[in-house]
Amino acid sequence: MKIKKGIPLIDQHDKNGFWGEKFGGNFIPETLKKPVEDLAILFGKLRKDKKFIQERDYYFKNWVGAPTPFIKLENLTDHLNGAQIWAKIVSEANGGAHKIYNATVHSLIAKRAGKKYIVGDTGAGYAGKMLSMAAKKFGLKCKIFMGTKDIKRQKPNCDAMRKNGAKIVPVYSGSQTLVDAVSECMRYWVSNCDTTHMAVGSTVGPNIFVKICGWSTSQISRELLIQIKNEFGTVPKKLKLLNCIGEVLQVLDFGMNLCTMIKNKLSLLALKLVDQKKVKNMPHH
Repeated sequence: MKIKKGIPLIDQHDKNGFWGEKFGGNFIPETLKKPVEDLAILFGKLRKDKKFIQERDYYFKNWVGAPTPFIKLENLTDHLNGAQIWAKIVSEANGGAHKIYNATVHSLIAKRAGKKYIVGDTGAGYAGKMLSMAAKKFGLKCKIFMGTKDIKRQKPNCDAMRKNGAKIVPVYSGSQTLVDAVSECMRYWVSNCDTTHMAVGSTVGPNIFVKICGWSTSQISRELLIQIKNEFGTVPKKLKLLNCIGEVLQVLDFGMNLCTMIKNKLSLLALKLVDQKKVKNMPHH
């Protein structure tokens, strides 16, 4: 996929909702088409609504804590004796993770849509934790769908969700992890869409959820661009972004959005922790 400058990455899909002809789309049953289309129409209006954007920016600043710090790692820079090493400390955001941006925007959309309930999925637990925080903040009743295996592994985040007033719905089907939690959450949503809004915690599912997720977390890229220019006067010609990821969302919000905002070429390297046993069986290049 060739990224176009000056066009938001979330809008660089084809008429069928695909990015790069293979990612995205809308592989959904007939029963989901109406609520998905309604959400797409609503979001299309809200992202151009000045009052909604002002409301989003207000809560990003005064509740989430934007902008998060951009600091030079002095000791590591001295140790490497070469490139300057800087870090964008997104963990300083309220709740400790980038998921809070998406959760905040989904809660604001739910309020605008007149919904009293919000449901979401979670795997590692952070998306659920952030959504439970946002639901509590904006007076929404919240249910989090989570695989039973993940519930056992992520007790601290589950405790936090319950403390925020959310109900955790255990998912016993399939792998009992995130993919099945998303499916069960959508089944619930389609039966309750008149009163309930659904928030997908990452860049998965129908095209509209990827777009909302990317639009929400592009806040990080916007902040970073301003902070880079403030520190260096301009965007350095040699700029490399290293991103620790668990999923695609971190790449989207941190690096790929930035690619559409600057003229310079930049290198983007995503670092992911994997099982050492699996690494031994992976091809190396």
